[in-house]
Amino acid sequence: MMPTQAQIDVKASEKPVAGEKFVIQMQENSEMLGLLDDGRTFRFKSPSKAERDFQQEAKSLTVVSIDLNEADGREDRLVGVLSYQA
Repeated sequence: MMPTQAQIDVKASEKPVAGEKFVIQMQENSEMLGLLDDGRTFRFKSPSKAERDFQQEAKSLTVVSIDLNEADGREDRLVGVLSYQA
């Protein structure tokens, strides 16, 4: 199966790494978060149908690769692309 790509926003200290597992959780404010095994989180910037489906299924997903850059003027935040697969 081809990896799925998602735009994410994450605290620099909570950056995911390839091979880590996560699940997608819907927050009360309708934000979608990726929850990593050790409690770190990242935010999906514009969740796709795939993310909504995986969240509904509570499916465990694996980080394939990640390409992040510093967010504009916010040193502690990174934004970019996370590739993952089920």
